[in-house]
Amino acid sequence: MSLRGKAAIVGIGEVPTRRVYEGRSLYGLCAEAAGLAIRDAGLVKDDIDGLVTDGVAAPPATAEYIGIKPSFATGVSMQGASGATATMVAASAINSGICSTVLVVMGNSRDDATRQGRIAGRGTPGPSVRSEWEEPYGMAPGANTGYGLIYRRHMHEYGTTEEQLAKMAADQRFNAMENINAVFHGQPATREDVLNSRYINEPLKLLESVMPCDGAAALVITSPERAKTMKNKPAYILGVGLQQGEANIWQREKFTETPTVESSRRALGMAGYTPSDIEFAEFYD
Repeated sequence: MSLRGKAAIVGIGEVPTRRVYEGRSLYGLCAEAAGLAIRDAGLVKDDIDGLVTDGVAAPPATAEYIGIKPSFATGVSMQGASGATATMVAASAINSGICSTVLVVMGNSRDDATRQGRIAGRGTPGPSVRSEWEEPYGMAPGANTGYGLIYRRHMHEYGTTEEQLAKMAADQRFNAMENINAVFHGQPATREDVLNSRYINEPLKLLESVMPCDGAAALVITSPERAKTMKNKPAYILGVGLQQGEANIWQREKFTETPTVESSRRALGMAGYTPSDIEFAEFYD
């Protein structure tokens, strides 16, 4: 089944990412992002009949907090891929006729998590499966423990240097400098800054590692027929792809190859494009 052109993004909302929002709850941040997205689409709450969250914000509680009663609701727990997966699920639900206009929303509140006694990182709902091959190297926030091992293996296989990977981190910080919603808005970091920061899991350093943060983001996705009547120019979803990875990286056949090899191939194939056609790409994890 192809989802090419079967759904379109017509509204977006983002609560600026910050290190912490003191006194703010997960549901409060998600509700704020949802409100921004619904208003951006030129809709009201009653127009929403579908809901997809990342599972950390439970769909029933999220719907109740926002004040909607969707005919379709689910939670998607795919760690860093939750946003893209939720978008695919929303498009699938619309294409199947289960609902017509879906709110996709997710976020994180460290202050709320502390009060609730819950361990969570942005895009990482709870601790992963414990591994005797990773735990001895020490725990770190997010996925930093595993990435230290991937980093070391990449250096072994390809001769990658710490200087090369530090440049990647510095470039990402540069790209975030002018984004007012970025947690490091206006805070530069050079390659030398990255190289001089302390190790988290050697050779992974502090300024190139995943960090806990707060915020929320939302999309409104609808059918192509309804999208034509909306105030914003629709962003049609042309291709999607999913490939489940392993909970522990040592279960992979190749440490330095991620499931994105397969998921991106499927997405491009559905869209009818090749990698050389792509002018903008954004990768996470």
